[in-house]
Amino acid sequence: MTSINLINGGLDVLGIVDNLIAVERLPIDRLETRVENYQKKISAYQALNSKLLAFKTSIESLLFQGEDVPLNMPSAYADRLSKSLFALRTTASSNEDAVTATAGKGAAIGNYSVAVSQLAKFHSFASNNFLSDTDTLTKTGTLVIQKAGEAAVTITIDETNNNLQGIKSAINSQNAGFTATIMNDGSGTPYRLVITSDDSGTANALTITNNLTQGADGDVTLLETTAAQDAELEINGVSITSSSNTVADAIEGITFELKAESGTASVRVERDDDAIVAGLKDFVSKYNDVVSYVTSQSRYDATQKTAGILAGDFAMRAAHTDLASILSQSLSISGNSFRVLSQAGITLANNGTLSLDESLLRNKLSSNFDDLAHLFLADGLNGVGATTSMMPAIQDRLKSLTDTIDGPVFHASGALQQNISRLNLQIEQMESRLEMRREVLITQYSKADAALRQLSVLQASLEGLVSSLKS
Repeated sequence: MTSINLINGGLDVLGIVDNLIAVERLPIDRLETRVENYQKKISAYQALNSKLLAFKTSIESLLFQGEDVPLNMPSAYADRLSKSLFALRTTASSNEDAVTATAGKGAAIGNYSVAVSQLAKFHSFASNNFLSDTDTLTKTGTLVIQKAGEAAVTITIDETNNNLQGIKSAINSQNAGFTATIMNDGSGTPYRLVITSDDSGTANALTITNNLTQGADGDVTLLETTAAQDAELEINGVSITSSSNTVADAIEGITFELKAESGTASVRVERDDDAIVAGLKDFVSKYNDVVSYVTSQSRYDATQKTAGILAGDFAMRAAHTDLASILSQSLSISGNSFRVLSQAGITLANNGTLSLDESLLRNKLSSNFDDLAHLFLADGLNGVGATTSMMPAIQDRLKSLTDTIDGPVFHASGALQQNISRLNLQIEQMESRLEMRREVLITQYSKADAALRQLSVLQASLEGLVSSLKS
């Protein structure tokens, strides 16, 4: 850039050029404003997409509570129900010190009287005592250990591992369904090797053949300390034997945990209405988040005469309109008395938001559960005679709206990003031309400034000459 000395008067070259460039830069400023608005729109789309995804997660929690979301919606109502929040169960035990229980989806609701007479135990053997678990050497040879129903395992003990820690490591390296540990019983010679079956019950009993007989070092004797034992109990008067204290196959969908050697408890299995209410509250909340955001972004402020950044936007309208139409539809489901969400306590207000009447919802859960579940999950005929459903249709629409390949939000954001790239390139080219224009102007005005300075010198010389002539 040309250096200009402005100390002795003349033109303010940089000031003049800056003003001229500022005027010529106005088209660039307008383009930059467009880029800024596009970026704001993209941010708004991203925020909308996040809220739609949160709503989609809430719907999928209702439909597939605790399970992976499948690629395709189950077509039959019974299959949908079995996977959904409406199939959750809760359990209560009258004596948790004796028995607790958990119930899977769809487990039979009812009362179960459980009487425990014997707990399952793990088969266990312990060695004689040793002064040290590392320094005291043992005889060498083999241990042959067989878990019931499994092949026998031979463990070799030689001079490299003939101490308790070495024997323990050799046993555990087999990963054969039994485990060795070192126990310190606090006596003068405290260390003992303990071998225990990994699974309880008589079906997992161990047989140990001790062939550690070679050499002059310490003998290893292994004696049974706990016999393998099955759990014995009665459920509603029916005798049951289990190899485990976790009894999962006595009643379909219910797992009993036996806690005491003897004791009785009454176990109640009920539908988890609290979870259903919480899930529907979350559904209402996440939907209202979408509606509130759409409203805030499309509102027109008559006072300021400004509109939201996405006012009149197609993707925004599609998201709002489609979801509202599904929620407000009336479904005719064969044999079902429920047709609209308001019968389940969920009302669509004039401003587009949902409200939930928890008292009414709980009443319908207890008095008319089947019709309520059908309303949310089953297929029915809408007002134009087309087959559709409530929650599955919403989930399907949300999948479309948030799709990262064909979704309208994705496409709208992508189009704006392309516009931004195009405008940025245009701005870059215009900035380059403007910089060249600035250099030309500086050169031109610098020459003019130099010319004016020469005239100033000439003028001073002439004035001096005139003055001398007069004198």
